[in-house]
Amino acid sequence: MTMYQHYASYESADFVGDEYFIQWVKHPNSQSDQFWHEFQEVFPHQKATIEQARQRVLLLGEASVPPIQQDEAREIWDSIDRQLASSLEERRRTLPPGTWLPWAAAASVVLLVGLGWWLSGTKLPKSASTYHGLVELAAQEHPLEEVINNTSSSFTLRLPDESTVILEKNSRLSYVKSFEGANREVFLTGSAFFEVAKDAGKPFLVYSHGLVTKVLGTSFHISALEKEREVRVSVKTGRVSVYANKSSRTPDPETAGLVLSPNQQVLFLRDEERFNRTLIEIPQVLLSQHELEKFAFEDAPVAEIFEALEKVYGIEVVFDAEALAPCHLTTTLAVETLFDKLEVICESIGASYKVVDAQVIISSKGC
Repeated sequence: MTMYQHYASYESADFVGDEYFIQWVKHPNSQSDQFWHEFQEVFPHQKATIEQARQRVLLLGEASVPPIQQDEAREIWDSIDRQLASSLEERRRTLPPGTWLPWAAAASVVLLVGLGWWLSGTKLPKSASTYHGLVELAAQEHPLEEVINNTSSSFTLRLPDESTVILEKNSRLSYVKSFEGANREVFLTGSAFFEVAKDAGKPFLVYSHGLVTKVLGTSFHISALEKEREVRVSVKTGRVSVYANKSSRTPDPETAGLVLSPNQQVLFLRDEERFNRTLIEIPQVLLSQHELEKFAFEDAPVAEIFEALEKVYGIEVVFDAEALAPCHLTTTLAVETLFDKLEVICESIGASYKVVDAQVIISSKGC
């Protein structure tokens, strides 16, 4: 109900400036359709407002302009309403009886079409979600260095702060030459592996087709191909914060993102600005071989084994401790991959597992 309440008092201009609403109108999917259908069931008084806002968004889309902010949307539509009301009042006094209503309808269409012409003819900022747009904007503040890999293999380059980047083929990386300013900022199109030097006072930011990856010191991989709809970030060590690259007027976009830990990855759907977090295909052991050899169990409680898996791979295993209390197992964690281990453990105790939001969920009726 919390998310529904957020929109309960919205007016048409508020919806027109809301990015989640705009995405639903332009690119609906089953999840957004269900949300807005349920919202209108909970707040039926908003149905007319939503339909009016939907038509306005479609009109703006026909004008081929990017989404506008709430304050801009409200100002534009208030201006239209004032112009329309003034025109209608004036014409109602001068037009012959019987011709006023048809003229009013025509005037509404003219004003809306005029809005589309005005927006399409107004110089708007270049999209900050593309590599070239970002680089162009950043270059206005500081000189940039661009590295292009047109070779048939990857190569390593060293950045001004001693961070290293393995830039894969058909990829480009731009960065501020001396990392001036409060942040260390780089811009990527293509794929690259980053080993970031620690500097708690100056965060390292990677901008890649609508996604921002923020770290203080860690290693991770980004795949952000220009023609692909998704951007993928996977973490090897440390933690990273990922969030959509919003306008500076949007309140702290990082709060709407995700934090990734080792062995986690996120798939960012660029058009929908939606995140899908999961585990990487083959999670890596985070302990030394010597430490790993200590995890050998003989007739041990399964709960203890799951807790060991959490330490070894840095993941979270969710299970019903009470239901699995009678379950004991003899095994070792030193050989198979994580998912092989889970298969063996679950088969032994009559359970199953699935990965949800980078968590391993164990389902069992008990032993």
